[in-house]
Parts: sequence; structure tokens; C-alpha cells
Amino acid sequence: MRPLIAVAGFAALSLQPTPVKITVRLIDVRADKGGVLRVGLHSDPGKGFPGPSAFVNQQVTPTGTEAVLTFETSPGIYAVAVHHDANANGRMDTNFLHMPKEGYGVSNDARPKLRPPRFSEAQVRVTRDTTLVVHMSY
Repeated sequence: MRPLIAVAGFAALSLQPTPVKITVRLIDVRADKGGVLRVGLHSDPGKGFPGPSAFVNQQVTPTGTEAVLTFETSPGIYAVAVHHDANANGRMDTNFLHMPKEGYGVSNDARPKLRPPRFSEAQVRVTRDTTLVVHMSY
């Protein structure tokens, strides 16, 4: 009976997805603006994209024109949203038309003209280690 239990345990372990690394490379960062870069990795289209992620967030202080962050997760469909919180007040500052006054970017460089990008426009299917390049807009 013991060999059967060992085989069943091994089979259960092999069903676990292999973790993947998602490297997010931010381009055209304006470090002269100060503040922090807030990067959200979104896994659910209904959970606040392109704002802070309900899944996982990281932040980094900009020091040059590029920044790199890495997330480790399971394979799936994800979208990245970046906010350059120049005044570090924890929110995206907008003008009277609700257009961003601070830097931002999303995966696939989705940039609709008169509305925020949608998860479906920024989503990427990740099946192995992947690098996503996001060009910042200011």
C-alpha cells in the first residue's frame, strides 16, 4: 500500500504549476520628477485596473530613465499598471478633465485617448519567464 501512496503524492505535486518570473522593464522614466514608481501586477479584470492591484504591488524609487522589477507567480493572464507618484501622495493626480498629471504606463503600451486603458487591452498570457516592457507617458 505504501508505494501507491507515494505515487499519488508525486502525481499531486506534479500538478502544481511551475512558478514563472515576470520582469517589468520601465522605459522613459523621468527620475527628475522624484517620488516613487508604483507597479501593480493585476490578475483579475474586475479588480481596479489600472489602479493599485488587488493581487500584488511593488514600488521603487526612480534613479534613471529605466527601472526593473520582478514578480514571481504562477502562469496565467496578467496586466501591469504603473503610476509615477511624483509627489508620493499615494494617488494619481488628475486635471479637471480627469486626465493624468503624473506619469503612467501599462503593459502592451495600451493608450486610449479619452479613457483609462482596460485590462483586456493590457493583458498578457504568461506561460514561462517573461519580460514586459512598459513605456512611461508623462
